[in-house]
Amino acid sequence: MKMSKFIELLSNDIKALGKLGGQELDSAVSRLIPTLAPVLRTRLLEALTEIAEELSEQLPGAHLEARVQGDEIELIYVEDGSVTRESPADLNARITLRLPEDLKSRIESAATKEGISLNSWLLKTSDRGSFSVSLGKRQLKGKGKS
Repeated sequence: MKMSKFIELLSNDIKALGKLGGQELDSAVSRLIPTLAPVLRTRLLEALTEIAEELSEQLPGAHLEARVQGDEIELIYVEDGSVTRESPADLNARITLRLPEDLKSRIESAATKEGISLNSWLLKTSDRGSFSVSLGKRQLKGKGKS
């Protein structure tokens, strides 16, 4: 589905609400709408990712992924094979990790490319047992077990 369709509908709804507040509010909303598009896109992706994660808990041996390519967003059914999925109640351990800002940005980009949350990307990458993130001339490599 095209995210721009939903962003345009939400923008039109916000504009209509702005008109109810008089000319001053209408003018302010008109200036605000262009800056809201990226925020609305992010929130829509977050909502669909969360829906996919909630539905995945009910799919034995499979999961759903929210994937983005340009303006298109899709929910994809993926068979996990032998991977057992944990319930959110099992995900209660926390870790604080200090990273250089550029590395954090690259990891966030990798998660966004796959259409999943940063936490999901880190869990998935750890589950696979290894990862590699390029830092220009440097590379972060590692192995992990969950």
